[in-house]
Amino acid sequence: MPKIRIHHGTTDLDVNIVTVDTRCVDIIVHDDLTVDMKVPIGMNQDMIQHYVKMNEQRIVQQYESCKMRNHQILPVTLELENGRIIYRSGQKLPYLGRMDLILRIKFHEEDEETRIYDDENPDGSRVLTIRTDNDDQNFLRYCVMRYYKKCAAQIVNQKVYDYGRDMKLAFNHVKISGQVRSTKISIPKLTYKNLEIKDQKTLWGSCSRQKNLRFDWKLAMLPEEVIDYIIVHELAHLKKMNHSAGFWAEIEKVMPEYQECRRWLNKHGKEYEIF
Repeated sequence: MPKIRIHHGTTDLDVNIVTVDTRCVDIIVHDDLTVDMKVPIGMNQDMIQHYVKMNEQRIVQQYESCKMRNHQILPVTLELENGRIIYRSGQKLPYLGRMDLILRIKFHEEDEETRIYDDENPDGSRVLTIRTDNDDQNFLRYCVMRYYKKCAAQIVNQKVYDYGRDMKLAFNHVKISGQVRSTKISIPKLTYKNLEIKDQKTLWGSCSRQKNLRFDWKLAMLPEEVIDYIIVHELAHLKKMNHSAGFWAEIEKVMPEYQECRRWLNKHGKEYEIF
């Protein structure tokens, strides 16, 4: 397989040239950090060299993103029981792809109200504290879920607004009160009806035909760019309620690198079912 080498800092990246029966050129960075560039059969070497040089920055960005996502997978050392994580004081939980949310469980006297709160350490890590008199694992899971639901709601609300505006989902014609205008002005208005954070069981997100958006509470655990992909995916369903070529084109308009995030989610998404 022919290769073209590009320089990235102190690292040399080999781009494997793969000829395929296609009209398009496609660049893929695999999980093992190998880089393939698929080119049409018969494309001459000078043109291939030119295309690699022209897309060198894009290749490096995809390489670095993939390298970062490889560091954002769950460790295999998490203690499980019946397929569920065992919540213990001092263990680390994922937050936005980093294993730096420290769980503290403080047991107090009976009949005191359970409290759930978080603090930030000087190094930027967070501490989730659960003060309770209940050591049942199902109850502790419920407490952790409540915390993540709150985090996910804040993250999703902002990202839905930002991406919805970028995707120009719909417009609402408004008038300025007290003024007479010959033409109406338009402000962005998202077309969803309800936005919920739930325990989705098997789905990270969903969009109903009634335009209700639902997202799983574990969303806040994922790498941020993967969260972005899930949200853009569901927002695209407000335009197209299918998975046609037009649907994927809507995603690609605002997130050209969505395929890498989709592959990461397909490979690692089920790992989060332990929570």
